Amino acid sequence: MDREKEELKYLIELVEHPSISATGEGIRDTAEYLKELLNSLGITARIFETKGHPIVYGEVGKGNKTLLIYNHYDVQPPDPLSEWTSPPFKATIRNGRLYGRGASDNKGTLMARLMAVKRLLDEGKLNIKLKFVYEGEEEIGSIHLEDFARENKELLKADSVIMEGSGLDIKGRPLIVLGVKGILYVQLEVVTAARDIHSSNAPIVYNPVWELIRALNSIYDGERVLLEGFYDDIRPLTDEEKKLLYSIDVELDKVKESLGVKELKVKDRIDYLEKLYTSPTCNIDGIYSGYIGEGSKTIVPYKAFVKIDFRLVPDQDPYKIFESLKKRLNEIGFKGEVKMLDRGEYPVRTSPSSPIVKAVTESATEVYNKEPVIIINSPGTQPMDVFVKIVGIKDAVSAIGPGDPYSRAHAPDESIDINNYYKAIEHTYKFILRYQET
Repeated sequence: MDREKEELKYLIELVEHPSISATGEGIRDTAEYLKELLNSLGITARIFETKGHPIVYGEVGKGNKTLLIYNHYDVQPPDPLSEWTSPPFKATIRNGRLYGRGASDNKGTLMARLMAVKRLLDEGKLNIKLKFVYEGEEEIGSIHLEDFARENKELLKADSVIMEGSGLDIKGRPLIVLGVKGILYVQLEVVTAARDIHSSNAPIVYNPVWELIRALNSIYDGERVLLEGFYDDIRPLTDEEKKLLYSIDVELDKVKESLGVKELKVKDRIDYLEKLYTSPTCNIDGIYSGYIGEGSKTIVPYKAFVKIDFRLVPDQDPYKIFESLKKRLNEIGFKGEVKMLDRGEYPVRTSPSSPIVKAVTESATEVYNKEPVIIINSPGTQPMDVFVKIVGIKDAVSAIGPGDPYSRAHAPDESIDINNYYKAIEHTYKFILRYQET
């Protein structure tokens, strides 16, 4: 079997292992498959149990530098099944693309990196130590990754970490993301009675919706977050970071079209880039109370709640901001409860001049014959802070993956271009060679 056929065979095998973290279907089987595969390639691997799904850990190589490679083997549920052209866990090739749940997010990236390491081992060219962390809960919020990291800090020590890949943009350029926004996710709930009440009593009872609205208006005015100290810790951009940020080409009309919105809350391209990548946010994810059915029903609701996410930028602290939120609500006499949902995740931003960024950028240019797009941090969040804040790894990037804007990650008919899979293998191979030399 030639090399490319073998590399594709391994990817097909992994995609055809169901591994749905939300339900647990196939999780254990997939973790065992990956452990055995790593061991068969000469990578010492074992499974770490957590209070949830298992984590696969591997080590190989030696040298004066250590690179940690993070991926996840779990996938989103494939529903609705009726919208798949071919079965989600039967890898199918059509028109040069491989279809199957997880092909893009994140099994294609996981296997591309592993196949590159296999090639380096086969050729005797690996001169650093590699550590692998394959998580089984990324799609449900990495619930137990933090505990795993705290319990195994020494085991996970490394000079740099490369997170799950960010893929290619619409022009086929590789994306290199130097960090992520953090997140604080909270719920505010107000309960004023044991049940809904006839609205004729509105003059004499508290309405929880008005109480919730009062609280929301004390937190955010539509432009700025009103919490004490919210903006105090934001790290200014360096000149190098500003240059990278403002060099990103974007067409606002295409952004509006892709998002399906009539207008954007930005003045121009520069305003768009600054807000998307460098501004913290206060966003209402969902709000519920009272009667929302057809026709009328005159009541005073007994309960109202809202879910809010704050996206944070370096060096904001989600736990410090949560305390500021509680203080603000206490100051206004909020008649409800506030609680943090999930763990707070810290923002991360790696210096553009770090060795890992240099290696991944130079190798991307060599493999794709295009200048990569370097993004100072993602507008979204992934558990990068676990490795930076808890383990203490200095540099972290998200890069190298076969996904593209047509991959439909999390949706029916998820896919990758097979040629992009082979390029991701080549990119990983060249990246590690260059990283060894930095």
